Amino acid sequence: MSGLRDRLARHLKPGKPAAAPEAGAEQRQAGLTPEQAQHGPAESGGPAREPAGAPVAAGNAPVAAGSAPDAAGNAPAEGAHGYAGHASGGSPADARSGSGQADEPAAPAAPAPAHPEAAAWAKLDAELYEFPAGSFVRRVRTYPMDAYHGRYRLDALHEHVREFGAFHPEAEPVHAEGLLFFDTETTGLGVGAGNVAFLVGIGYYETGRFVVEQLFIRHPAEERAMLAYLEEKMKRFTHVVSYNGRTFDWPILQNRFILNRMRPDIDRLLHLDLLHPSRSLWKHSMPSVRLGKVEEAQLGYAREDDVSGAFAPELYVLYLAEGKTDVLRGVFVHNERDIVSLAALSALITRYLADEEPLEPKSPGDLFRLGQWLLKMNRLPSAEKILELGFSRLQEQGEEGRTVSGDLLLRYAAYYKKAGVRDRAVELWNRLIRQAGPAAAAPVEAYIELAMHYEHGCKDYALALELSREALDVLRQRRRLLRRSEKAADEERRIAHRIERLQRKLRDCGKSVSERKASVKTAIPSRPPKPPGQTRSAKPSAKPSAKPSAKPSAKPSGKPRPAYAADSLFDVARNPG
Repeated sequence: MSGLRDRLARHLKPGKPAAAPEAGAEQRQAGLTPEQAQHGPAESGGPAREPAGAPVAAGNAPVAAGSAPDAAGNAPAEGAHGYAGHASGGSPADARSGSGQADEPAAPAAPAPAHPEAAAWAKLDAELYEFPAGSFVRRVRTYPMDAYHGRYRLDALHEHVREFGAFHPEAEPVHAEGLLFFDTETTGLGVGAGNVAFLVGIGYYETGRFVVEQLFIRHPAEERAMLAYLEEKMKRFTHVVSYNGRTFDWPILQNRFILNRMRPDIDRLLHLDLLHPSRSLWKHSMPSVRLGKVEEAQLGYAREDDVSGAFAPELYVLYLAEGKTDVLRGVFVHNERDIVSLAALSALITRYLADEEPLEPKSPGDLFRLGQWLLKMNRLPSAEKILELGFSRLQEQGEEGRTVSGDLLLRYAAYYKKAGVRDRAVELWNRLIRQAGPAAAAPVEAYIELAMHYEHGCKDYALALELSREALDVLRQRRRLLRRSEKAADEERRIAHRIERLQRKLRDCGKSVSERKASVKTAIPSRPPKPPGQTRSAKPSAKPSAKPSAKPSAKPSGKPRPAYAADSLFDVARNPG
């Protein structure tokens, strides 16, 4: 295991050396009631509802956010005083209870025997928790409601939490106290039976505070007790909020319940997976939509000295081999940050749904993606307003001579085409062709869409034919630079078929009398040249000449007419999110 420890050395943050306990400290700690031993003196009368059970050692109560150093002399883990999610100022008791004063401890009680591992877990502000189904490790952190995580307060979600009903319109209204924020750290990346969630983090709102609980199993035998505690805890919630939890964390948890022969009623919980709106909103404007990147770009919170979740399985294996809790400090802090970030990100998403988020700093691309996502969430007035703002900013950039992404112009044009505003769509397609200029070829889609517009909408077959020929030229130029593919060959056949159809339409119903006369003249068959040695009196052959005639056939050929796309040859109208 030495090699594994060396490889993970830069991710480990060992605590300070343990100091001798202060005289009388153990007696004072033993004087707390069991309820105070779980929540601290300042929380003895708090609104938290805990299932039945008590810590193994009453002298090792969990330390809440903003608490004082533990008996071993170690400072609280990052996230207590220096964590960016906490509001500045106030005493340690204020950070726990949200009030200005701490309650007095109750009368002394009989001391309980200390567990050998209790001091080691106390360094991580955790405890050995005893539940009727067994024991496991529990770590509890509390945040006041006025605490900030980046640019957003933790209580900002309460203002627009009902907007979450857009994800499940048929369900009952959403309340902040009914949301369970959920994240796991697992032994692998798959969702099979061999993947175990060794750390489950949950967060929820209570009166006057936001609580984060982290449930950790020291070995597989503690999994059933941890799941039983989690099952009891989930009974009070109606929704689960996660980040990629629908396809990863939640299926793993369901598998662990099944393998432990437990059948909790967790399918009733409605899932709010924030990864999907994040992809719709920021996939094209950010290099990655991982939660850490979204925090930094959208919430204004940058993690420092964070242990990546990819190292969590290896750190857990290192803990199992050596039994040292200090290797897990970064894993607990990483999971805690994920939970708090879910609460802040939920506030941002609901503000978008309520049309309360400022739009001034957003680019036309950001506005288009936001408008399309709001359309999908059935927020039609807000979506139309935002898309109109994005189009106006596109025009401003055009007047300033700034180049806009061709893909963005195509997406706006596709939206207006679908909405029936053909004039704006034509304007954007023409702008895309002009923007390319002679130095670079414009996208083929712009030529094809304009050709369809002039052919079916304006009946201007000559202009549609010219645009189709331009599209074919652009496609052939691409073919010289790129490898030939079946898709490109199919596009070329479609464009060639369009050109043939337009030529036939021009012959049948030309745009001018001269074109009609020219078509009639070409339709008159000409005599084939005489073979050498043939006399003047020889009778012409009754068989048709092998040379193709310009006269169109009077009878249909009998072959089925090739099918071609009536609306569009390219899937440009699909949702970009």
